[in-house]
Amino acid sequence: MKIAQAIADALALESDGVLFGLMGDANMAIWGALVEDGRTRVIWSRHDGAAIQMADGYAQASGKLGIVTVTCGPGLANAANPLLSASRAGTALLIITGEYPADGKSGLQSLDTRRFAAACECDFRSLANADTLAEDVAEAFYVARTGQCPVILSLAQALWDAELPWDWNYRPSADFVPRRNLPAPAEAIAELAERMASARRPVVVAGRGAQYAGARAAIEALGEHVGALLATSLVAKGFFDGNVYDIGISGSYSSVPTEALMAEADFVLAVGASLNTYTSEGGLLFAQAEVARIDIKPHPATIGVVPGLYLQGDAKRTVEALLEALREHTAPREGFRTAATRDRLAAPVPVPPKASDGLDPRVLMRNLSRALPADTQVVCGAGHFMSWPIAHLALPHGGRFQHSAAFGSIGLGLGQALGAAMADPRRFTVLIEGDGSLLQAVQELHAAAEQKMRLAIVVMNDAAYGAEVLKMQWKDRDARAAQWKSPDFVALARGFGGEGAMLEHEDELAAAIARAQTFEGPFVIDARISPTLVSDAYSRLFLAEENKMPLLRPVR
Repeated sequence: MKIAQAIADALALESDGVLFGLMGDANMAIWGALVEDGRTRVIWSRHDGAAIQMADGYAQASGKLGIVTVTCGPGLANAANPLLSASRAGTALLIITGEYPADGKSGLQSLDTRRFAAACECDFRSLANADTLAEDVAEAFYVARTGQCPVILSLAQALWDAELPWDWNYRPSADFVPRRNLPAPAEAIAELAERMASARRPVVVAGRGAQYAGARAAIEALGEHVGALLATSLVAKGFFDGNVYDIGISGSYSSVPTEALMAEADFVLAVGASLNTYTSEGGLLFAQAEVARIDIKPHPATIGVVPGLYLQGDAKRTVEALLEALREHTAPREGFRTAATRDRLAAPVPVPPKASDGLDPRVLMRNLSRALPADTQVVCGAGHFMSWPIAHLALPHGGRFQHSAAFGSIGLGLGQALGAAMADPRRFTVLIEGDGSLLQAVQELHAAAEQKMRLAIVVMNDAAYGAEVLKMQWKDRDARAAQWKSPDFVALARGFGGEGAMLEHEDELAAAIARAQTFEGPFVIDARISPTLVSDAYSRLFLAEENKMPLLRPVR
């Protein structure tokens, strides 16, 4: 057996049946062995970075490990931005690549992979010894799974086509991963129950960890017992849709009533949410509240912007144990669920005038809310435009949301959405992306079309890098360098083997989404939105204007 075949066997055993990648010299033998093996489907990209994005999107959508292979040197270097984004998102990712020796005769494609990995905030493991090959591969997977981080696994050039001189016996890393569905220790739960029992205006903020654990019912039961309002982090948008006491997103994208109610909270419990700067508005959103967190991850390395009690444990099991402890000593109470609160949640937010110099992105997102089928997953790219779907798109029943902005970079949405689409092909997947962002990755439409990957792409097209245009104008600078005459995205999609539609009016979106659902490949919807309308988030952040964001409710 060749070493490449042994590694392909390990990848098949470690994966959930899907891998991503782009072939080159360093991974050519492994790629061929994977295809021969047949236990996995290898999804290919047209750019090395896009392969990483796909694996990242797959992992974030599924909660499983993402596996990707790219070639060494320039191939891996192409993936720097997506790798750093995956690291910042806390994505469990295994990247298999190779490495030319630093002292080789030709250093044309050599790269100090260890230093590169450190710069991308990734773990690094080398495969240079055939004697310990199985152990070294399993160790890398173990670190990715338990550390919830990207791990670069680099195969030395001398082993690319080498024979394994003994029988191969691989034991997957999952055999060594400790149980993660355990509740926090009883003593910690008792302390949290005692503190929460005295809260008069509690709020529970759920994050992606609560989603992965399936903790909605447990959190809702806890909220009912203590009278808590229910909020989410951005990545868990829509998690409590349909609950009367759902107050939406906590943080930079809080609605008008959410912002006011969070300021009055006296106790905030985060479940599977980091309560980072954006979720807590730098610690100012609920500055008077006592804070506690439940998370499967080890205790944070830093105090953070909102210090408080920290319980390490499974979200669902810990919340269930917390509720049991509270029921033993306290009766159900009204808490924050008063008539006055309900009135504030029901109060309408004034609707600004409709845009007149292009499609209105707010109307467009409200129409998209009505057009999406149940269980749709929405992936959002990064840029000024992302405020529109966050603030004005209500997810359908069973829908889920993720974004590619963990590093604040544009251009990563398409790859991530394609990976998310592969996590559960039964779901309809919609990417909402900016025109400038899509142009940075447009070649992946070809990969999607060739592999018949079903994806609707709504291009929020303002013929510019919208954020840069606004900031340049606000500083009295010439913004023309950030503007252009838009290409025909529908023609581009067709040229790559996809399909699409150009919208003349917001009401045409529903028909385009219906067409996209039946098309086997990427379907691009070119929406020429107003280039002058400023999003609610930007008007608050850069113009110091009052919050105008509405509280979203499910569209039935």
